Amino acid sequence: MKKQLVLLSLPFFSLNALAGGILLSEVATFDSVSSAGVGNALNRKDASAAITSPAGLTSIEDSSYSLGIQYIDVANTFHGEQPQAGSLKTKASGQQFAPSMAYARRISDSTVLGTSLHAEGGLGMEYTNGLSGLNLMDEMSITAINLNFAAGYQASSNLSLGGAIVVQHVVADLEASYESHRFAADGSSTAPGFMLSAMYDLSDSTYISANYKSQIDHRYKLEPNHNLPRMGTKTRWPAIVDLGISHNLSDQLNLKVRLAYEDWKAYGKADGKTMENVYSVGAALSYAQDRWTYQTGFRYDTRMVKEKHMEPDLSIGRQWAFGLGAEKQLNNNHRLGIAYEYRDMGEPEVHYGLTDIKGKFSRNRLHFVSLSYAY
Repeated sequence: MKKQLVLLSLPFFSLNALAGGILLSEVATFDSVSSAGVGNALNRKDASAAITSPAGLTSIEDSSYSLGIQYIDVANTFHGEQPQAGSLKTKASGQQFAPSMAYARRISDSTVLGTSLHAEGGLGMEYTNGLSGLNLMDEMSITAINLNFAAGYQASSNLSLGGAIVVQHVVADLEASYESHRFAADGSSTAPGFMLSAMYDLSDSTYISANYKSQIDHRYKLEPNHNLPRMGTKTRWPAIVDLGISHNLSDQLNLKVRLAYEDWKAYGKADGKTMENVYSVGAALSYAQDRWTYQTGFRYDTRMVKEKHMEPDLSIGRQWAFGLGAEKQLNNNHRLGIAYEYRDMGEPEVHYGLTDIKGKFSRNRLHFVSLSYAY
């Protein structure tokens, strides 16, 4: 029985490591998904700037709202082997709807206040043969919801500043089984963070932006439904810096470029793992004609864990993402948009040290489809 309980508890240590695999660059808006996240750093179209770039709120004349929902579908396949068990294979899949909503209002000639509620990350996964092929985990889900209280300030005719207080709530649910024993646990945590933001107009056709999002650390207990002690765990979101530039190539054509940095190395020292800071580069091109705007974007992210430290619960290698979409301005000047993004998370080789499992992931991808309505 002691061995069984130990085996049941092993998958739950996966939460101790990271939330990087579920960190979403995509917000449920047309501009974010169709640009593969490139538009986040430069957002000053509506109230959704409270989520991604608070300095952009100063572009709002009176009031604004943004509503969006995105459908996320994830799937991967793992092939591996273990000395005792031989060949292993498991498939993982999950589907989730992630909403976002934001509202902003101008309160003075220089100040706009906004608030937002959106899914920052998380996804539920179901496994055909467990997390690593040993039938030890059936389901795992982590969901993070951010509530932002943001403000934008027009410091000069060219410079806008902004910031936000972030309240993040994380919920984790896990289910595992071994022979006739079934084990489940859940836990939650609420933790604060903040954002800083700036935008500067270089000319009538070009502006630049910079945004900083603080790290958010969660420490909480998983409450089991079995005769096991509560297990302490951690869920983490890293500090993020993103820089962007937007340039109108013509009256109809716009180019956006974004560079970003995620600080994962700080966590590597704490956990004894060799983590890598993630660097991201992307570009998006949009074309406006009549009442329609069409956009496409591409983004590339470096890996955050060296392959020799990569494990099945962290099956994220080098990533690339491609997005496209269309948005229509309605007769009342409100905007209705639909967008799609594909994200490839690489085919990393992994080594699960606790059970001496070695293997490789394939078909490791995400689909995003978003529908948004904004004014």
